[in-house]
Amino acid sequence: MLARREASSLYRPRSEVLRMLAVGQAFGVCGPRGEPLAAMIELPLTADVEAAAALRQFLGRQGLGRGSVLAPPVGDRSLLPELLGAALVPACRHAGAGPVWAVLESTPDAEDLLPAYLDAGLALRALRPLNGLSPCWLFSRVPGMNRAEPVWVPLADRARLAALLSRGWSAVGSETTAGATTLALCPV
Repeated sequence: MLARREASSLYRPRSEVLRMLAVGQAFGVCGPRGEPLAAMIELPLTADVEAAAALRQFLGRQGLGRGSVLAPPVGDRSLLPELLGAALVPACRHAGAGPVWAVLESTPDAEDLLPAYLDAGLALRALRPLNGLSPCWLFSRVPGMNRAEPVWVPLADRARLAALLSRGWSAVGSETTAGATTLALCPV
């Protein structure tokens, strides 16, 4: 499924997907007959592939140690909560004391997936391009984060959202009303 679909620029070209599968591992959700319905790849932060290298470049010195990266989901996006549930525990174990990052390309379709990442215990940390890749939402697992009173920012207000994220704030929750998503941001 991952090698056949070009659902994200992280999964192009096919040879890069095969390299990602060789150094990482895939998690998936299967249907009643064992057919794959949704999948994502977990990579070590130190992997010699473009996605991990781009994240290391963004992180600077923080990206030099252990950690894991969850690539964007492929397949049935309605299964993302189950997919994250299957991937996060092993990713945290593989990361050891290092961070667990998740990458999601910033497309109109992906905006509907933001609440699933936040509900899974990930915090939105940045919105930025990773090298030649399109703009990406970057999430990280922040265990034991002290959540102050949140500031609610509409997802459509990209300027304010970018300003708060650049100051070290993280989105830790979301609320959807009347078709518009609002994010709860707190300082980390």
